[in-house]
Amino acid sequence: MIVIPDSLMAMDTAIVAIEETRRSLQSRLHRHCHACGAPAAGSLGLRFSTGADGSVIADWPCPASCQSYDGILHGGVIATLLDSAMVHALFACGIVAHTAELRVRYRHPVRVGHSVRVTACRESHTGPLHLTSATLIQDGVPCATARAKFMAVPSSALPEGGS
Repeated sequence: MIVIPDSLMAMDTAIVAIEETRRSLQSRLHRHCHACGAPAAGSLGLRFSTGADGSVIADWPCPASCQSYDGILHGGVIATLLDSAMVHALFACGIVAHTAELRVRYRHPVRVGHSVRVTACRESHTGPLHLTSATLIQDGVPCATARAKFMAVPSSALPEGGS
């Protein structure tokens, strides 16, 4: 019989709660998103998972339909992937917010037909302003990074059933 320490069980419970919060906000308030909505509706189909620290991660196949120059992923799609990841990092914290400022640094071309991993986390906050960061990695190489400011949406402005 394997005995799992209480600290690991508590961590698993915390991860499940964080993931449930993120998924709940996505399904209630973000289901039509171009990045993480249903692929059948024309979305990019990003599927995030949440870490114990509230960071998020998603792998995405980089389809040829999203290229700009031959074989290269469109820069706007890269910005969309990074922005969406940061929104989900905020969802994991129970925060609904809109992008106020987004700075993307393109470091290396991203090739279509080769999957990428996008990660994001919330760095800090002051009142309703949240600072976030994200990275897009392909074949172990950070190809793009982003930092953003998000402004929290007042709960009174959320649709019925919002958080």
